[in-house]
Amino acid sequence: MKRMSRQAVVFRLAFYVGATGLILAVWQFQKHMSGNFIEPLVTTLNSTQEKELDALLEMNRLITTLDTGLLGATGFLLINRRRAFRWPVILWTAFGSAVCVALSVFFGYVVYLGVIAMLQNDIFDLDIPPLFWARQAHFYTFLLAVVLFGDFAFQTLHVEDGDEFTRDVADH
Repeated sequence: MKRMSRQAVVFRLAFYVGATGLILAVWQFQKHMSGNFIEPLVTTLNSTQEKELDALLEMNRLITTLDTGLLGATGFLLINRRRAFRWPVILWTAFGSAVCVALSVFFGYVVYLGVIAMLQNDIFDLDIPPLFWARQAHFYTFLLAVVLFGDFAFQTLHVEDGDEFTRDVADH
């Protein structure tokens, strides 16, 4: 069996410590965002509130579905590339897009948890700050992921077609 170098062991240990720290930070963030609010009690939703709730949940599902597709497309382009990328920046945009997708899915989950908590506590206000903030973060991290993926896909397909981007200052 091949032994791992000291540097590889330290890197893996740092990775797991960092991952554990990230999970704890997310847990604390989630606890912070689910504070108690003073709202009028609602035992049943009226038809307008039901439509608002349905619209919110459908938008949440749509963005999460699009996130999943975007992540799959990123993986597809990374796996099926014909040659190695010349620019590390291209790989960073793919990584950035994947991170934004992960954040978007996380914020979608926070929205879902907020709706559940709201309904369990017999309140209905889709504009309470934690829920509103998470809804906005869910959409805008998805939007940023789309922009980064667009750049990644363009550069990947552009390079694979042999039309490498060159900037010649003398031509201007």
